[in-house]
Order: sequence, then C-alpha cells, then structure tokens
Amino acid sequence: MMVGLVGVILLGFKDAVEGVDRTSQDMIAYLMENPTINEVISILSMISVILAVILILKLVDKKKVRDIGFKLNSKSIKDLVIGLLLGAVSMTIIFFILKLTGYITIEKGFNFSSYLIFDFILFILVAINEELFSRGYCLYMLKEHNSEKFAVIMSSIIFALLHVSNPNLRWLGIFNIFLIGVLFSYMTLKTDSIMMAIGYHLTWNFFQGNVFGLSVSGIDGQGIITVLNIKDNIVTGGAFGPEAGILTTIVIIFTFLFINRYAKRAKFESKKVNLVD
Repeated sequence: MMVGLVGVILLGFKDAVEGVDRTSQDMIAYLMENPTINEVISILSMISVILAVILILKLVDKKKVRDIGFKLNSKSIKDLVIGLLLGAVSMTIIFFILKLTGYITIEKGFNFSSYLIFDFILFILVAINEELFSRGYCLYMLKEHNSEKFAVIMSSIIFALLHVSNPNLRWLGIFNIFLIGVLFSYMTLKTDSIMMAIGYHLTWNFFQGNVFGLSVSGIDGQGIITVLNIKDNIVTGGAFGPEAGILTTIVIIFTFLFINRYAKRAKFESKKVNLVD
C-alpha cells in the first residue's frame, strides 16, 4: 500500500512535468539540479511518507505509532542513545581500519560545510522515515499474521529493495543492507521499540557521509574529512561505499552479538526490579 502510494505520487509528478511547455521543463530541470532544492524535495518526500504511514495506521489499521514501536519513554530514549552510539562507533571502526590499511587516503585538514546541520536534519528524517516504514509498519504488520522469522526476512527484503535504484550498486551492498535490515529488526524485537534502530541508522549514515566523507549506499558524501582516493575492492565497497564492503558484514555480525548481550542484561535487570517491587 505504501509503495503504491509513493509510486502514484511520483508518476503523477512525472506526468505533470511531461505536460508542461519546454520553458517550464527547463526551469524544472534547473531546479532539480540545484542541491538545495533537491534536499528540500527529499525532506518533503520523507515527511509525506511519514504522514502517510501515520494516516494508514489510524484510518485503515486503527492503530497508533506506538503500536509499531515508535515510543517515547525512559527505556526507549535509552535505547535511542545506545543506537546513536553504536552507529557512530561502528562506522568509526570501519573508517579507521580503511585508513590504517591504506585502502583510503584523506586530505589534511577539515572541511566544515554550511550544509552540515541541514544534512543532519535530513538524516534524522531518513532514519525515522525508513525505520517507521520498514521496521515499524512492515515488520509489525507482517508479524501480526505470520511467524516472526518470516516478518524479519520479508521486511528486510523490502528494506533492501528500497536501495536497488541507488547508483554504483553492488551485490554485496544489497546483501549487507538486507543484513542491516535483519539487525534493525532484531533490535526492534529485542527492545520492543524502533528507537534503537533509528539511532543506529542516523549516526551510521551521518558519520559515513558527513563526517568521514564516504559514499552512503552509492551516494557521494561531503564530509568534515575529505577522502581523496578509495581503492575499489571487496574491503572498501568501492563507489557504493562501505556498505558494499566485507568490513560492514563483520561489524554487523559483532553488533548482533552486542545486542543479544544487551537484551539479556536488560531483561535480567528488569526481573531484578520486579522482584524488589
């Protein structure tokens, strides 16, 4: 339903463009090539998807966003902070391994772009948009009528398919995005909230593109650190970025282990509190 809605919107926009005169088309082409206009359009598009999910939940499914894991309480805020730290640390580890092994070379000095805050807001919306749809709506709705494993696999496939039109696509990149989808689903099911996944998603993208200047799922990054050269191989992911590299696969596996331990500890502490009460 969601994909269909977005598709109708995009097709409608395409038809509208084709229906205007040449001068208007030139003006539209100019606006679409403007990076600021593009980012504003991206923001409006993501807000539209978020609102669409909320409306479908309320009008069709008779549910609220908290029913699909979007919760704001002390526990979910803690999960959000853990996710933010995990995403930042994970990408930092990948970057320094690439740097120390010589797979990338960087420019001396730092570049603080005027778009840094704007891009951070953009990635907040990306994280909320994709997690609310993929882990929130898809995972929870599939889980209502199917097994948990089926819901995890299908929602992760949907998440991976959302990236197949990205430039410089690699098969390992799609596999890793699927694996990240499974990881985010695991986080969501273990914490009963999408907040940890939102946090991880946000800092993973932001540190990858806007701090370390690496490509984010095939889209060039403009970072505080400028990457001059990146070797094209299975370690770096080439032009698609670290998400198409084997280092990301390894980091995801270790993150699974961390989340498993974190969830067990949280469950143990919860039982202790209940016993005291």
